[in-house]
Amino acid sequence: MKFMYLGTAAAEGWPAVFCQCPACLEAQRLGGKNIRTRAQALINEDLLIDLPPDTYMHKLQHNLDLTSVRYLLITHCHMDHFYPQELTVRGSGYSPVMTVRDLHIYCAQETKDQFYRCHNGELDRESDEALHWHILKAFEPVQAGPYRIVPLPARHMGEGNEPFVYHIEAPRENGEGNVSVFYLHDSGYYAPEVWEYFRNLPAAADLISIDSTSGDIDTQFKGGHLGVPDVLRVKKEMEAIGMVDAHTHFVMNHFSHNGHLLHHQLEALAGPAGAEVSYDGKSIYL
Repeated sequence: MKFMYLGTAAAEGWPAVFCQCPACLEAQRLGGKNIRTRAQALINEDLLIDLPPDTYMHKLQHNLDLTSVRYLLITHCHMDHFYPQELTVRGSGYSPVMTVRDLHIYCAQETKDQFYRCHNGELDRESDEALHWHILKAFEPVQAGPYRIVPLPARHMGEGNEPFVYHIEAPRENGEGNVSVFYLHDSGYYAPEVWEYFRNLPAAADLISIDSTSGDIDTQFKGGHLGVPDVLRVKKEMEAIGMVDAHTHFVMNHFSHNGHLLHHQLEALAGPAGAEVSYDGKSIYL
């Protein structure tokens, strides 16, 4: 399995689209891994995680054929993870030649509802018929081609919403068991029933991508995001229950300029703890 980070920032990007704070100015001056677009990931060539406003930029930057994507997994309906209007130009006269016509979308009901509220009549019938919606419920596995996906409740957004983090499994290329990936964005500290799911895993994960939005802020597990101090405590808890071991890629991801830490500063904290730091374009082979 190839796991690729297309974007690694929070909602405003970094440098933020409308900000001149010291963290944004320094990221822009340094460039390279400090330039972060809105969070998105791609598994192999056919499973896309989230659909932010920067999707088109990701296609250009990474030379992607997004018409090869068969499965779209949405964490939640916030703009930086789901930009509904993007789907109105998939198909019909906007894209008459596609590798794959049908797109299977996995999300909460509220995400689908938001799409149909926001497309403003721009979606024609042919394009709409190519979108196949699969409404998820927490802890209920679904099969998307070779991928087994378990949506887990995230701590994010507030009452009346249903954001998810995901456990994604797929057969290894050598046929020996499954690759196990956790995509844990956007979420604060997990509910007891999620920790129970973690404890019941048969083996350690191959990849854990974990929300680190708050950067140098210790949230004390309060709120819908984590800071690096929180993340390092979570890593120890996951190690204690066997979810993380020496082979696990434990990757901090989803960063905000309000968390202050530039890429080299994040690496200085992550390295001694046996963690990694994402950047736009980082690929991991599992």
